[in-house]
Amino acid sequence: MERYGYARVSTGKQATDSQIIDLIRDGVSDCHIVHEIVSGATGWKSRPLLRKLIRKLRTGDTLTVAKLDRLGRNAVDVLSLIEQLNKRGISVRILNFGVDTSGSGGKLFLLLLAGFAEFERNLIRERVIAGLETAREKGVRLGRRPKLSRAKIARARYLRKQGFSVTKIGLILNVSRMTVWRSTQGMASGSDTDLNCI
Repeated sequence: MERYGYARVSTGKQATDSQIIDLIRDGVSDCHIVHEIVSGATGWKSRPLLRKLIRKLRTGDTLTVAKLDRLGRNAVDVLSLIEQLNKRGISVRILNFGVDTSGSGGKLFLLLLAGFAEFERNLIRERVIAGLETAREKGVRLGRRPKLSRAKIARARYLRKQGFSVTKIGLILNVSRMTVWRSTQGMASGSDTDLNCI
């Protein structure tokens, strides 16, 4: 059962010294401390040194951080990491909260963190929905851009009416036959379907 420490700063201008001192005071060996320069907004899966440390951890080991935000600023991401470690039998100590996830206080902390993570997910969802509604009200077209401009749709429909096959029109307009078919709404060649653009 080993104890490991993780220290993180966002930029090279910042120092991990105070975090490392806290970790050593807590009993983590200097040679078991990993420090990384990466933004707190970066998820743990995108942090190479943290991922390497996590792979090294074994059942019964403890990962210690000076502060919770050293693991990340996103409650959902941090909860995901802590839960994954706990499933492997690895406890997490958060010094500024005095929490060890292997004890009953740690389990309560995880429940609170899960509540915050759910709250954060709901807030993000509400913001996205509100943003989409605002965009629709302003007339912003959502979704990906159409492959064909209105002029090309009109041309495809005209060519289709003139008897060209969907495949031939696709070659002329440099798009797939399915794109042509969708833009001509399955018009039969030579049909009298209205040529007005959508």
